[in-house]
Amino acid sequence: MVGFADMAATGYLDRLYVSADHQGEGIATKLVTTLMQAVPVAVYTTDASITARPFFEAQGFQVTKQNVVVRNEIPLINFTMKK
Repeated sequence: MVGFADMAATGYLDRLYVSADHQGEGIATKLVTTLMQAVPVAVYTTDASITARPFFEAQGFQVTKQNVVVRNEIPLINFTMKK
């Protein structure tokens, strides 16, 4: 498996992963496009990491909010994004 993604019926893209060995091959774009075709809603949302933010911006998503999530006492920044 080189990647996976899932989306709720509400249009929330919860997980998107592509193996580092296969990044830049269009796999993430194909996964997101396929999910959007399968889940036709007016607005799609996700919470993207700093690393994933440029990918989602290239897909037409816009940042609506910056978040700080604490995991194991470590603050991590992510971004709520909508398309």
